[in-house]
Amino acid sequence: MRQIVASRLLVALLIALLGACDGRESGEGSAPGLARVTIGSNPPGTSYYAVGGGIARLIQEQLSIPATVRPFAGSSVYLPLVQRGELPLGLNTGIDSYFGFSGDAVYDAPMPNLRLVIRLWPIRHSYLVRADSSLKTIEDLRGRRVVTDLSANAFLGPFHRAILATGGLTDTDVEAINTGGLPDGLRLLTQGRADATPAAIDLALVRQAGASIPGGIRYLELGAVNPQAPQSVPGASVEVTQPTAVTTGFDAPMLLPQFHTFLNTSVHLSDSDGYAFARLVYEHWDSLQADLPVLAETPRESLIPAEVPIPYHAGAVAYYRDRGLWTERHQANQERLLGD
Repeated sequence: MRQIVASRLLVALLIALLGACDGRESGEGSAPGLARVTIGSNPPGTSYYAVGGGIARLIQEQLSIPATVRPFAGSSVYLPLVQRGELPLGLNTGIDSYFGFSGDAVYDAPMPNLRLVIRLWPIRHSYLVRADSSLKTIEDLRGRRVVTDLSANAFLGPFHRAILATGGLTDTDVEAINTGGLPDGLRLLTQGRADATPAAIDLALVRQAGASIPGGIRYLELGAVNPQAPQSVPGASVEVTQPTAVTTGFDAPMLLPQFHTFLNTSVHLSDSDGYAFARLVYEHWDSLQADLPVLAETPRESLIPAEVPIPYHAGAVAYYRDRGLWTERHQANQERLLGD
């Protein structure tokens, strides 16, 4: 009798173990299998680096997995690493994600392995100048020394040209400067070697530049020729932006170009990992907002838009379905991107 009972217990244990394995493979919210998580970001002093650090802390605290932020000169440098699965997570703009996945504009070939975990916050990004200059609008940049390209953030080239187009300008109407990355452009402005450089508002690097320039810095008004021109770039838009308590460069509502930030991964990430990371950020959004002011104005319901330029990761899709957040529009866009 004891042997029969023992045999039945063994069978029950095996069934339970198999069921647990099935749950992990289907991404039913189990703990990730990664031993360590590295998040690609822009350099220290940028919002990407700060938010990457916040997500890394959350992974360590909630999932008990060592997590670090790895800064690069720019997001275009590490997007191919995400595509190949050499970097499990990376912060990228929607524009960069579009160009990478499609292989358009700044990349030689498509990156079909890219996948979206969750959308994060919008970044307002435009041209700034020294406040003691006579430059007020994009039209005023004609003939001036203007940073147009950042090699470490290659996707920004088309975006910057669209900003110039608001004033009826092309890069041939200015003395175009190509720099390595965002800090290099701000350094040129600070040193008086450039008349205008692009940067996102509320960056620590921008505040540092403003503090080091007598009189500070000023963001330029978009041109009157075609102020909606940035919307021609996939993933970009324009919106009236209110200055915050930490904003430098403008002190009244201003029409600014913007794009969103994505937390990206690749098909190399397991479904259970994708499920866990999507759940982690979505369910702990309040905590991230409390720690990171740059996220404070972004509502949780905006984090999972239906119209995105790259497919969602299968594990993230499973979580959003479980939460009742995945709609027919999401599914239609997913199938379109995957060619199903």
